[in-house]
Amino acid sequence: MSRRQQVLSSYRSLLRATRYAFDGDHRVFTAARQQSRQGYETGRHELTSDPKDCDEIDKRLEHASGVALLLRSNIVQGELKPGKTGNENMATVDPGESIAQSDDGGVYKLRIHKYTELGDNEAVKGGKTSLAGTAKKINWNMSE
Repeated sequence: MSRRQQVLSSYRSLLRATRYAFDGDHRVFTAARQQSRQGYETGRHELTSDPKDCDEIDKRLEHASGVALLLRSNIVQGELKPGKTGNENMATVDPGESIAQSDDGGVYKLRIHKYTELGDNEAVKGGKTSLAGTAKKINWNMSE
C-alpha cells in the first residue's frame, strides 16, 4: 500500500470513529471532524516525501490510529433526561443504551454501541497493561 493510500485510509478511519463516538451530538461531531481535517491539512503542507519525513509520517499515522481506536472504543455519550427516575425507565432500555441516575433525580441515557469497550475492574486490579479481550457482554434482560 502506498504512503498516500495509508494516509487516506487512516483519515477515513478517524472520520468513521468520530461518527461512532459523537453520533447525535452535532456540535461535538462537527468540531471533531474539523480538528481531524485540520491535522491532516497541516501534515499535507508540512511534510514531503523526503526520507527524513517518512518517520514523522509514520508517527502521525500511528497517532491517528490510536486516536481512532480511543474514540471508537472508549467514548460514551450520555444525555440527561430530567424528571425521570431510573426505575421508571428500566423496562424500556433498548440494547445499545444504558441508564444512570443523576444527583438531581434525572436519568442519563448512555449510548453504548458495538465498538464500546466494556472492560471489567479485574483487569485493572490485576496489573494488566492491556485491556484487550476483557470485554464482557451485558445482559439486557432486567428480569434476571
